[in-house]
Amino acid sequence: MAVDDDGPEVSVVEGPVGRETLALIAEMARPMRDEQATLDYGDRIQNAPGAKTPSRAPIAAPKASRAPLAIFEMVTFVVQGADVATLASEAQRRRFVEEHLIQRLPVKDLAQIERVDVTPWTVQDTVVVRVWCKG
Repeated sequence: MAVDDDGPEVSVVEGPVGRETLALIAEMARPMRDEQATLDYGDRIQNAPGAKTPSRAPIAAPKASRAPLAIFEMVTFVVQGADVATLASEAQRRRFVEEHLIQRLPVKDLAQIERVDVTPWTVQDTVVVRVWCKG
């Protein structure tokens, strides 16, 4: 069955750019709408929706008594055929990681795993397992 197509036939070839191509590029490079005045990044962060006047309060320096940063690599798995109830406790989740996932993690020892989160997924008998690996 033939389909009637009134659209132009398009062909692509390599060669020098012609006047028509340059004109089309120049036309496409024009802005689609008028330029609008916007607030700079700092103003957008400091102003809540509906604020009347911008706040120019200086950003407070971090407190000296802060604890050092803890940085983890989080690896996420989608596991089909798993029941959330069988992964209810931290011990059960760690045992699951040891039996099924440890070879796929950037760490090779359970001591290097900070925590294991399990979340039910929208597909029946499917869970999302997130493993927090110490760096």
